[in-house]
Order: sequence, then C-alpha cells, then structure tokens
Amino acid sequence: MYLLTRPVPGIEKSQQYWHRHDVRVTCLGLVDIVYEVNEIGRLETAMRSHPPTIMIVTSQYAVKAMAPLAADLPATSTVLAVGAATATALARINVPAQSPAVPTSEGLLEMPALKDAKNQQIAIIKGEGGRTTLQQTLTDNGALVDSFAVYRRVQMKAPPQTNQWQWDDVKGIIATSEAMVRQLFDLYDSAVLTALPWLTVSPRVADVISTYKIINIGVANGASDEQLCRWIKENWE
Repeated sequence: MYLLTRPVPGIEKSQQYWHRHDVRVTCLGLVDIVYEVNEIGRLETAMRSHPPTIMIVTSQYAVKAMAPLAADLPATSTVLAVGAATATALARINVPAQSPAVPTSEGLLEMPALKDAKNQQIAIIKGEGGRTTLQQTLTDNGALVDSFAVYRRVQMKAPPQTNQWQWDDVKGIIATSEAMVRQLFDLYDSAVLTALPWLTVSPRVADVISTYKIINIGVANGASDEQLCRWIKENWE
C-alpha cells in the first residue's frame, strides 16, 4: 500500500482511480481548498473590462474558480494550462488549452506563446502563495502580468484519509507538492518517513525531499493519478 497526498477535495476521486487500476493506496488530505470570493470577483471584472491576451491556469482548483466566468473569455485569448490534468479540466468547461511537456513554471515559459510575451496582457489564475518564477520572468520580459489568487490552501491538523492504515503496510510515499512534503514531516515520525522510498512530481520537489536525507526518490512525468499510477506500476510493482 502507498500513501498518496492530495488536497481534501480530491482524495475520494484519486482513491477511486487507483482502486480501478488495482494499486492499493490511502489518500491523505493534507490541505483543504478555500475559495477567495474577492479575488474571483476581481478576475470577473478584469475578464469583462480588459480581457487578457493570454490566460495561464495553474491547477484544477483554479479551473473550478473560473468556471462560471468561462463564457466571458474572448475566443481570441490563448489559454495555457500548467499540466495535462488542468487542460482536461478546462476542456470540461469548453475552454481549449495548451499545456507544456514538462508540467512546471519552467515548462510553461518554454511554450511558444510565452517566448515573446512583451506587452502582452497576461492573467495568471492560481492559488495563494507558491512560486513567483512565472510572474517574475514574464514581467522581466516585458509582459503586463496580473495574478489572481482565487483560492488558498489550509493545512489540516488531522488529515482525512480514505482508508485505515498502519506504517507496516506502507511501501512508499507519493508527495505531490513541496508543502505536502513538509507537512508530512510535521505530522509523522521522520524515522519512519526517511526509511521509505518516495515518488514526487518534479525535480524541484525531489530536491526538497532530499533535504530530509532521503535518497530513494522517483520523479513522475506529472501529478495526475494516471501519470503517478503508471510510474508506480512500471517501477515499484
């Protein structure tokens, strides 16, 4: 059995996916998602008064926040999604989006639409906090960037879980963000955590895991259940 970290709204969906694909996991909801009404309102105003030339959507939760506004997005706007799962979520609300081969800020910056973004009006739809690489790089390159933090993550002191489990049953840990890596070490015995192999979603998160003296770290091609499950089957099963 593997421990898989997810935001609370996604744990049941992930659990069902892994069950269908015959890989045993327990999903831990380490953070909850709280939507920011004021920021969503600011985004709505911006989309109607000064529609962005390019819109960058950084997660499925950002998609949910902007869903009621999708009809106001001009057909001329280019929409970029940080990864395939976010692009799929956008397609469900009839917003076609492109996503990079590498699902990171750096991957987005390599996309043709952002290579020459000088004087382009760009909106980044994201969660509160997180990395500033994308906005800073685009601004330095002459783009007119506005960020909309339409949700925030709230750490769970007693994370909900999809199954009862014991450490003796755990064969590996799947950590999907830097924040979740740190929270695992805040909540659980570091000696147990460091004895297990880890899987994560980018070299950047793997670097954070390695600071806890963990050596056995795998990196999947993305954070979707499909990508993580495929990696597990190919490498750990």
